[in-house]
Amino acid sequence: MKTRTRFILVAQLGLALLILRENAFAQSTAAPAPGATKEAALQSILKEAIVPGYQDLAAKCHALTVALETGLTNSSAEQLDLSRKAWVTAALSARKIQWLQTGPIADREYLSSFYYSKVMPQRIEAILASPRPIDTAYVAEFGANARGLFAIEYLLFATNTTATSTPAATTTAGDAQPSRRMQYALLLARDLESKSKDLVGDWSASGDNTPASKFLGGGQQSLGLMVNQLAQFLEKIAEERVNFILLLPQPVSKQLARIEGSASGSTQLSALAMLQSGQSLYHHGLEGCVRHVNPTLADRLRRQFETAVSAVSSISIPLEVAAAGINRPALQSAYEKTRALEVAFKVDVASALGVTLTFTSGDGD
Repeated sequence: MKTRTRFILVAQLGLALLILRENAFAQSTAAPAPGATKEAALQSILKEAIVPGYQDLAAKCHALTVALETGLTNSSAEQLDLSRKAWVTAALSARKIQWLQTGPIADREYLSSFYYSKVMPQRIEAILASPRPIDTAYVAEFGANARGLFAIEYLLFATNTTATSTPAATTTAGDAQPSRRMQYALLLARDLESKSKDLVGDWSASGDNTPASKFLGGGQQSLGLMVNQLAQFLEKIAEERVNFILLLPQPVSKQLARIEGSASGSTQLSALAMLQSGQSLYHHGLEGCVRHVNPTLADRLRRQFETAVSAVSSISIPLEVAAAGINRPALQSAYEKTRALEVAFKVDVASALGVTLTFTSGDGD
């Protein structure tokens, strides 16, 4: 009887071990979770981030063009306000796809049109003061410092204009001639609209040897590129958008010329849009790959993105205003949260996905 009982116990133990082995094998050979493969991640990034990002940019640039066209015949304060709002909306749309610094936007040399903010007021004012017609050829003579998205910001928001130009804010509905300032802004807006449409066409094209096919066929190289782009982007948000303002000497009001987007009061909105777009890129493309190899890390990064977004969102006023007043602790907290996210992404995510960061970090990491 004892021998029979022992035999049954051994048989049951053997069966249990067999079941455990089969379950382990099934788990090891099961299909990865959605978004876990490189191919699925790249497809998601293309369809959920890149293509809609440029489509939105083209739509917002078109809306800016329409607003400025109306401004040529209606120079009221109300129309100027609408044009300014259209500029902010277009700028925020550009911020949402700013993480992508390669591909057609670099190949076509369009990066400066959307992201070069170091405009030179003297050159812009020289164009406004000149009797020459404002056209593409004439404006091109003044270089990138007098063109692009941030030259439009200057034209719409600057208040320290010279007596030889007519600020949009002071034109009246009875002007015999449209403001040169609005003509100039409209010329630049049409250029941005054309370029953004080019980028939509580039990324939407099908067939071999297109940007989309090259991106999807890049495998680990494309995945590594996305990790590098997002890592560099997060550093830019933490250091150039938030910490830079914290480090400015007081009074901050005397440093506004050094702060990108301060003329339009869009610094907090820009930082938030950038951070949210980084969060979306991680969620739609990279999180699945991270979760497949390290679920705990995937959850932690998701929480860190949410914490950083909440910290920047809670400031709710331009960052330069926060730095000069009682909101400075909130700005400091936002930096700490974005900095922690940046470091975690650079160190942990890159390691989990087997990616080497190839860009030169500007913050000592």
